Parts: sequence; structure tokens; C-alpha cells
Amino acid sequence: MTLQHVHEAIASRPLRPLQLLVIALGVLINMVDGFDLLAASLISPILAREWQLDPVLLGTLLSAGPLGTATGALLLSPIADLYGRRTAILLNLTLLSLGMLLSAGADSLWQLVALRFVTGMGVGAMASAVGTLVFEYCSQRTRNLGLGLVTIGYNVGVVIGGIIVSQWLIGSYGWRSVFVFGGVVSALLIPLVIVLLPESIDFMVSKPGPGSLQRLNKILARLDLPSFDQLPQPAPAAAKSSLTDLLRQPILPRLLLMQAAYFLYMLSSYFFLNWNNQLTTEAGFGDASGRWISILTNVGGIAGGVLIGAATLRAALRPVATATLIALGLAIAAFGYSAHSYALTVAASMAVGFGIFGAAVMLYATGAATFPARVRATGMGLSMSAGRLGSFVGPYTAGLLLAGGTGRVWTCLIMAVPVVLSAVVLVRVPLQPLKE
Repeated sequence: MTLQHVHEAIASRPLRPLQLLVIALGVLINMVDGFDLLAASLISPILAREWQLDPVLLGTLLSAGPLGTATGALLLSPIADLYGRRTAILLNLTLLSLGMLLSAGADSLWQLVALRFVTGMGVGAMASAVGTLVFEYCSQRTRNLGLGLVTIGYNVGVVIGGIIVSQWLIGSYGWRSVFVFGGVVSALLIPLVIVLLPESIDFMVSKPGPGSLQRLNKILARLDLPSFDQLPQPAPAAAKSSLTDLLRQPILPRLLLMQAAYFLYMLSSYFFLNWNNQLTTEAGFGDASGRWISILTNVGGIAGGVLIGAATLRAALRPVATATLIALGLAIAAFGYSAHSYALTVAASMAVGFGIFGAAVMLYATGAATFPARVRATGMGLSMSAGRLGSFVGPYTAGLLLAGGTGRVWTCLIMAVPVVLSAVVLVRVPLQPLKE
């Protein structure tokens, strides 16, 4: 048996319990990621009043986490290709835990901005490591659905965390308890990952260390595959590859297209995710209604992640991705016109959530398919770092527009345009895999 036979077996057979465990742990990790990243938006109206923040300062705070994710995706994502997906996940969980727990003690805006940046770094690098590991352990048929389930972990985390925040934490313990809750839950995941999460097979073969053969054979046994007497040879391209391959033909054009698609998509998406609570509150519906809009947006996101991922079991990836991105732009525009009705606000928000997280599955599936395994985590990390830059630009730009008197309707119309342009870019990304 060769490494190619292992890949073919994983790609063609039904999922084994180990593969289901990888998906389940990916969902749990992303649940914590989603809550930690959007924790500030859940309490933004309270902070705006308590610290007397104008829209520009509030936009700065809401943008700190996304800016941290851009930095983390850029600087920390290569760890997954250099030292292993599992190692990267543990490092990122540590950053998340520290950033959240220390945020609870912040006594000024700029302290909280700095700590939200640190938290964001962990979130930004986590996405590529978790998504890559799930992609590599899923079968060909279930990859997009598996990525969809992992993606909706963000939404499930915000929904469950948002309900806990609204019903039990803020009223009894204040806004600082939100960060304590997120930090403790993040820390509890660390021992679970250490004990249960396997390393990438491709990584162990391409960058072997002491005990790699024994760890590989344990994984193969859990996949019902024969063991190796010695570590298999990596593919020739993987053996002589380096991360700088991303900056050369034929991978560079794919990287640039994916970076542009992610930037435009996240600019629109994170404008909405960070400002929907505040815009709902400003429309006169109250703090609790604003938090419920954030929660219901993520309920829509759960449906989007599952249904869009499942749609690719029957339909081609590219038309599903294009339709989802365009529909997302239309839903953001509709949210701008919904201020007069809470029912319409709920409907538009759930439609936006459906589009945001359905589109996230399509973007990740496109990127994972276009990058070769040897640089997949870094390629996705660099793509997401461009996207995370968009997730900083979006909320901050919206703050400037609203502070300048642009108004809700025109702000939403303007911020809906980038995600439509993302669809135009994504159709140009080659889906044919490069040979290893």
C-alpha cells in the first residue's frame, strides 16, 4: 500500500468513526471561535453607553477582533503546514483563552481593543488549520457537507452563547462575564484536542518526526486500513516543496483570486455581523431585541451551512457558490430597508445569516480544492488573511458612513456591493487540482 492508496481509500469509502470525530471536534472548536469573535458585538450597545463611544470608536472596537484575525491568518497559519494542524489548533486555543479571560479585566477602550486583537489572532489562524484537517479526513462525497457542518459551528456557538449571555450572564454579572465564559470554554477544549484529535496524515508523511510511523499506523488502524512497515515516501512535489511555492506559478494566480474573493466577501459579511445588533437597537427595538437579531442571524447561518453544503452533493460547486454570494448581497440590501418592522428585520437577518455561512462553505471548498495539500493550510490562511482584512475594513467603513450621516439604507446598499463582486471573482478560480 502507498500513500496514494490511503488518499483514495479516504476519498472513496464511507466515513469511519475517527473521521466523524474529527468533524465533531472541528464543530466544537468553531463554536468557541464564533462566540469569541462576536462577543464584543453582543454587548456593543452596553459598552457604547457605559464608555460613551461614538460610532467611530465603536467601529474601532468592533474591528479589532477582525483585524486580529487577519494578522493571525497571515502570520500564524503557516504553523499548520510547518509543525502540524493539531499543533496549530492547540496554539490558537491558547491565544483564544488568554485573550478572552484578560478582556474581562479591561478597564479602558484601548486595553479592550488590544485584547480583542489578540483573541482575533487565534480565531484567524484556527480556521485554516481546522478546515484543512476536516477536508483531509473527509471522503470526496462528504467534504463540502463536512466543511458546512464545521462552518456552522460558528453559528451554533453564537446562538448558544448568545442565549446564555442574554438569559443568565449580562443581567446578573454584567458584560465582563461574557468574556469570562468564552475564555473558560476555550480553555476546556485544550485537553480534548490533546487526547482526541489526530494529526494530518499528509503532514506526518511529509515532515516526519520521532514516533511518526507509530502514530500513523494507529490512525490507519482506526480507519480500517493496513499499516506501514516504514513511512511512505511523500509525493515528489511535496518532498521538494516549500511555502514559497505559493508565490510562484502555477499556484500564485489561484492565491490572488482566492484572496480577492475572501476580501470582498468578508468586507460585506462582517459589516453585518458586527453592526446588526447596533442598527437594530438604534431603530428603537431595544438591547434584548438587538441581541436576538444576532442570535437569529446565526440560526439562519446554521441552515445555510448545512443546506448549501448538502446542495453540492447534487449540484456543481461553482453555480451554487455564485448564487449564494449574489443572494447574500440582496439580503444585506433588504436589511437596510427593514428598520420600520421587527418582523422584516428578523427575516432579512436570517436570510443574511443563511447567505454568509452558506457562502463560507463554498469559499472554503473552492480554496481547499484549488490548493495542493503541501501548502493547503498556508494557502487558505493567506486567503483568509486577505478576507480578515476585509472583515476589519467592513465594520470600520460602516462606522465612518454612519457617523457621516449616510444612514442605514444607503450604508447597507453600499456594503452589499463587495459580496456581489466576490461572486464575479470566485468563478475565475480553477477547480482542477494541481498535481502533487
